[in-house]
Amino acid sequence: MFCYQCQETAKGAGCTIRGVCGKLPETAGLQDLLIYTCKGISEIITRLKIDVNEKDDLNFEVVNSLFMTITNANFDDDAFVTQITKLLSLRDSLADIDARN
Repeated sequence: MFCYQCQETAKGAGCTIRGVCGKLPETAGLQDLLIYTCKGISEIITRLKIDVNEKDDLNFEVVNSLFMTITNANFDDDAFVTQITKLLSLRDSLADIDARN
């Protein structure tokens, strides 16, 4: 495990065994995957020059995802899996736009 997601990290360098906050390695991995999924969505939006003002549902889910990871208060692995699945579905709908262009 390597976690650097909060201000509580050991000596400000990141937790390596278990989070100072009590987070388990599996949860840290799911949080990282959620962030990577958000990054992938933003890459697609940027490449396709999609107007995000027309994507309220996507905007909400990305902000919600960031909040889930940055607060370091949500260690519910099932909630992260659900959110990752939601974002992957939204990402795939953006990829469909790309395929049509």
